[in-house]
Amino acid sequence: MLIDANIFLEILLDQEKSENCKIILRKIQVGEKKGFISTFSIDTIILAMVRNKVPISKIKIFLDSLKNLKGLSLYNVNFKDRILALDLIKKYNLDYEDAITLQSAISSNCKEILSLDKHFDRAKLIKRVEP
Repeated sequence: MLIDANIFLEILLDQEKSENCKIILRKIQVGEKKGFISTFSIDTIILAMVRNKVPISKIKIFLDSLKNLKGLSLYNVNFKDRILALDLIKKYNLDYEDAITLQSAISSNCKEILSLDKHFDRAKLIKRVEP
């Protein structure tokens, strides 16, 4: 399962569904569930935190916390993923951020994307699940 940036942002920005997101991330933390996050998503999260004036010290804590999620693996987005994502923009009417997330799921052989973003429902090859 690929974990979309919005799952982490929901928690970090203390939004409406943050408790549900925390529950699934706790399962990943102890290794009960397995998941991937892309390097692109990590950058997206950091950018959102900076835009929301989150202190740098808290951003560093977030990055360190990713290492403590026993069931979490990192997917390094490559140049080919970026090119293939451009086709997904047109095919599924996605923005670039969603397209690269979808391509990351495809490239890492994930069958699901954990996301609050309903745009992924357009891509039938990957199932979107909500926390």
